[in-house]
Amino acid sequence: MRKVFSAFGASLLFSTFAIAADAETVIETGKLASAPALDGKADDWSGVSGTEIALTGEGGVDKVTVKAAVVGDMIYFLAQWADATESSNHKPYEWDEASGKYKRSRQLEDRLAFAFPISGDFAANHVGGNVMTTDVWHWKAFRSNEAGLAHDKSHVTSTEETKKAKKFKTEAGGEIYLSRPSDEGDKLYKAQKHKEKVGDVMPSYEVNKEAKGSIADVKAKGVWSNGMWTLEMARKLDTGHADDAVIPASGDVMMAIAAFNDIDGEKHSVSKEITLRVK
Repeated sequence: MRKVFSAFGASLLFSTFAIAADAETVIETGKLASAPALDGKADDWSGVSGTEIALTGEGGVDKVTVKAAVVGDMIYFLAQWADATESSNHKPYEWDEASGKYKRSRQLEDRLAFAFPISGDFAANHVGGNVMTTDVWHWKAFRSNEAGLAHDKSHVTSTEETKKAKKFKTEAGGEIYLSRPSDEGDKLYKAQKHKEKVGDVMPSYEVNKEAKGSIADVKAKGVWSNGMWTLEMARKLDTGHADDAVIPASGDVMMAIAAFNDIDGEKHSVSKEITLRVK
């Protein structure tokens, strides 16, 4: 057994836990006659085999099934995982009659994140001591799904303190700094407030449905139905942007997956390192 400590998102999102380092996990791209519609449905994927990815942690998701395919210069993913409840709002305001104002709730949206190496020594463990820059496709059931996107960002880990980086202790007792800049382009969402009562529950974020730039590279659509999330994501193999990983038209690239349920705080589940095999 080996320990993997990782992070995706607003805080230390990969908890401390052990992951078996036995057989290599491989996702192989299948063949599709045409590009699938990004509608959060699996109908277009019947001819492609899925790979079940084990997740470990406290996020309430123990596995996700992933399919992948390349059509032209685009790579497509289908991810499905069980979730008893649909959580498609993030920290919404709830009207408090006693105070006559809105109060922000603790409700969290469901999320799924893919990570790919840009540079350095890639590992699923983003705060384990490895110096690396990682391309993160962070799908969020409200803050990105409403825009038909995944939040495209980078995780940058360094042994030196950098702007807006958070410091973490590594398992070996050292220090590592992690920053999480969004890709270049428009903001994907911004906080908003409501001074007067409009409804009992109101969103606390305004989603930008017209975002442009590298931040909008990853198209995505997730749909929850009958206790299951079905998520489709698509991106060019090579966007030409420096803040994106290049996925080869043929060959192997490493990746990792994290899932976030709407449970307590930022607890989540994470995979070990995965090989994406583009054929």
